[in-house]
Amino acid sequence: MPTKFPSIEFDVFHRSDLPQRIAQGLAANAAEGASDLGPLAIRVADRSYTYQVAGERIEILIGDEQADVVVELEHASWEGLVHDLESPASLLYYGEAQAARGDLMQFVRWEAALRALYTGRPVYDVEAIDLRDHHGRPLDPCQAFELGDDLKEMRHFLDEAGYLFVRQAFSPDEVESFRTAAKELHRRALPGDQKSWWVKNRQGESTLCRTLQAGVMPQLSGLTQDPRILELVGLAKAKMLPNDPGELDAVSILWKVPEIDEGLSDLPWHRDCGMGGHSAMCPTLVCSIFLGPNTPEAGELRFLPGSWRSTYRVGEAVGENALPGVTIPAQPGDITIHYGDGWHAAPPPTGREGPFRSCVLVSFKREGAYNHRGVRHYNDILLEGDEGQVADVHAVAERS
Repeated sequence: MPTKFPSIEFDVFHRSDLPQRIAQGLAANAAEGASDLGPLAIRVADRSYTYQVAGERIEILIGDEQADVVVELEHASWEGLVHDLESPASLLYYGEAQAARGDLMQFVRWEAALRALYTGRPVYDVEAIDLRDHHGRPLDPCQAFELGDDLKEMRHFLDEAGYLFVRQAFSPDEVESFRTAAKELHRRALPGDQKSWWVKNRQGESTLCRTLQAGVMPQLSGLTQDPRILELVGLAKAKMLPNDPGELDAVSILWKVPEIDEGLSDLPWHRDCGMGGHSAMCPTLVCSIFLGPNTPEAGELRFLPGSWRSTYRVGEAVGENALPGVTIPAQPGDITIHYGDGWHAAPPPTGREGPFRSCVLVSFKREGAYNHRGVRHYNDILLEGDEGQVADVHAVAERS
């Protein structure tokens, strides 16, 4: 597991370093991330330590006798967690977390508290969020911009909210050409081709919900260098670079599908670095070009304003009433760009009749980013078997 971070001694960390961080107030609001969770123990080899909420703090106990859940990890996997190179979910999907006792989904739900303890990244707290525009006024989280608007204002909004909404960036003719390319990619996709995601509806029918390597289509190949997109990506404080359009993850297409019974299409609150690599690759940026409406009926994309500097509590509700998330009122031709470590969700469509949301996604990486596992992409592990389905994390936890 290649890494650029120093090694950590397990006992010294838990007996000295971590208690000192907590005592010095460097663990942010970690207790809020586990306020409704039982004690968690992490075991490496024959040693274990328990994390449990004690009022407004997390206390560290030697051993695992009082833990509801005991997670067994290799030392390198635990180090990756501390360095924010791994997440509880990534360790489950990679088969590197085993349950010695209890439900591993509780390990996943401890993520926000663990990140606060290890890195000082706070747990997302809507009461503490106070987003302001560049004039100091309260920020409208659904504010729409247009190409040619004040770049200083747009840059400030992106830095505050973690995303940006731009209307009518692409013409109706361009949108229609994108739809034509998407239809052809839909026709070509096959379950198990490692280039597409599939789901099953309530009737048991296999349906395509995402295709990768969309940049091979001539209508889409220029998007990684499109000057409109590059100007917006250039608003990020870090230097962002496009991927080669022929790469699997440079350009992709997603389609929302109603009444899904199996597979992963409807996404809970998540970050794009949730499968690992945050400290090695973030920030990343994703540009979404809308080919269909972004409404609850169509299967919306929702954002948590200001969440890209914090961690949302996994397991909290998603849906129209799941404030503080907001639905950007995008229509065909509109675009959003968002930081990959900002929290967003894609709940199921509430309507039965289309059109449902579809988007072209164009991804950008930070200059100097690297994959600490030395493989092509962190999401490679998600596609299993010959049906092209992505396993739900609950199912992965049950078999670990």
